[in-house]
Amino acid sequence: MKKIILGISSSIAAYKACDLIRMFVKGGYSVHVVATENALHLVSPLTLEVLSGNPVYSGQYSRERREMGHIELKSDASLFLVAPATANVIGKFANGIADDLLSTTYLSVTCPVVIAPAMNPNMYAHPAVKENIAKLQSRGVIFVEPAKGEAVCGDEGMGKLSDLDEIYRKAVDAVA
Repeated sequence: MKKIILGISSSIAAYKACDLIRMFVKGGYSVHVVATENALHLVSPLTLEVLSGNPVYSGQYSRERREMGHIELKSDASLFLVAPATANVIGKFANGIADDLLSTTYLSVTCPVVIAPAMNPNMYAHPAVKENIAKLQSRGVIFVEPAKGEAVCGDEGMGKLSDLDEIYRKAVDAVA
């Protein structure tokens, strides 16, 4: 069974990760969730654990475990998918900032990486975000472009999390 590490950052679209987990599990993948602390305010760890059948990782270090989470997680990973990915997470990845479990996991994996951004359209259009995306693409990171539409705040434009079927397809293609 192929192992997918699913990173979830604190976009309002975090709840859609639940359906992504279902899709991957149904497709025969083992899903291991790494969520930012803020993402867990939007979707509960229990929900993610029940859907994935695996523990949810969020803290940099765990008192119950001696292993270092980012090193343990990367073992046998076939794919590292971050959906949704905020501007903050994309910036950390692009600049080698490793200050939480999600960003340290990114720096430790050797498998393909797929990122599905989700953020305010003005943020997605910002030159700094575009530069960070280009930097990551030059390193081989695959991006699933966000959809155009109305954001929760009412702004219109590119920034909504892409269709889950599109994210799933690109992820599966990257693993193949």
